[in-house]
Amino acid sequence: MGSLAMEGDNHDQPLQVVMFPYLAFGHIFPFVHLSNALAANGVNVTFLTLPSLVPKIRLSLDPNIPILSYKLPPIDGLPSDVYSTNGCSEVLAELLRQAMDATRPQIAKILAKLSPQVVVFDFVQCWVPEVAELLGIKSIYFCVFNAISIASTILFGLTPHQRPSLWRLRLPPRELLSMYLRVKPYEVRGMLSNAHGSGSEASNFSRLVSSVACCDAIAVKSTYEMEAPSIKYLSSQCRKPVLPTGVLLPKAPAGDLEPKLAEWLNKFPKGTVVFCSFGSESYLSMKQMKELVAGIEMTGFPFLAVLNTTADAPKDRQELEAEIGEKAGGRGMVSSGWVNQPLIVRHPAVGCYINHGGWSSIVEAVEGGCQLVMLPVKGDQYPNTKLMVMQLRAAVKINRRAWDGWFTRTAVRKAVRTVMVEGSKKGKVVRANNSKLREILQQEGLQEDYTKGFITMLTELVASL
Repeated sequence: MGSLAMEGDNHDQPLQVVMFPYLAFGHIFPFVHLSNALAANGVNVTFLTLPSLVPKIRLSLDPNIPILSYKLPPIDGLPSDVYSTNGCSEVLAELLRQAMDATRPQIAKILAKLSPQVVVFDFVQCWVPEVAELLGIKSIYFCVFNAISIASTILFGLTPHQRPSLWRLRLPPRELLSMYLRVKPYEVRGMLSNAHGSGSEASNFSRLVSSVACCDAIAVKSTYEMEAPSIKYLSSQCRKPVLPTGVLLPKAPAGDLEPKLAEWLNKFPKGTVVFCSFGSESYLSMKQMKELVAGIEMTGFPFLAVLNTTADAPKDRQELEAEIGEKAGGRGMVSSGWVNQPLIVRHPAVGCYINHGGWSSIVEAVEGGCQLVMLPVKGDQYPNTKLMVMQLRAAVKINRRAWDGWFTRTAVRKAVRTVMVEGSKKGKVVRANNSKLREILQQEGLQEDYTKGFITMLTELVASL
């Protein structure tokens, strides 16, 4: 494996990069996948995380990449056993963000000792660019979502102290105009869900805006083939490099599905099972979960629905298990907890994926051969849904009531059957575009080209020191 030599030293040495993700698994693993891609191309990578997360990260991270740990300072109200956002209420998630802010002195010391040329950080740690600049290190904000999620933020303005505005949201740039026509009130609230902080604390929105405004360059987990208008718009508006990383799909996961689940899925013909999951950090109300399951049952297709609640809602979990429960032995199964999603969406029996619109889940399912039914819950999931449904026309969404986003079981049934049953004109178009998108994601050498292009741009950025 060759190394990327840098000019300007007395001797050649590889590019040195530190990766610093937020404490959410939906953020951590894109950082892991980018780390692996860079290391495979000769970049020296160091990964920063908490000690308690090391075992899980190490399973997926290149064994040659060292992991350095830091500690969360104690924060009033934050239990000592909370070390990620998985299952966290918004109150605990806010306290976790405060704890991350308090790690700034530790991270500054680590960066000073390692002296990398580049630090790649997450938006919650919006103070990293200031720390990096003092140390002569280039800072890259890595958006683990995609370009349109930041483009949507730009519609509100790039000044951290500027208040979000519905008027600005309704007046996007020309390239994105069609995606924001007839925006509904529940979508606006969902996209603005991160716009407000707790008391004097910085909101997720202000953290994101600050990260975009203060970093040296922006990395987006996307491709020109999927998002050329948004990527070009970002570059022109932010006046700084925007570096597509590719979608960073991991290799097909090793291992097998849980025997009980594998046995259940193997009973059904190819492409007939509806899989439903909202990831580890997006939740529906109990009423919505019941309506969703009723709608999936009405489709007539076998289904696997994984529906979770926050860790601080034990009564909801008990009610979920008691009233919805597991229906194994029939054509439906409803459960909660962790499942091996990458293996599920690749299983031949699974043909449709009802999802929350998380970007990693979307590309993973398309690559795995699933039709997509979108039901966004918060934040970037709404622009992701607009991208897939309106621009790429490779998915359908569940119709919802304009004011509050309520959906009916009939709407669930209609959306699923649109992509699963032959004969629908709309379904035919969506399935064809989904197939084209899959061909792009599976194109041999595409990810490697993006990785090498990303490294070239990093090299040019460092050379501008």
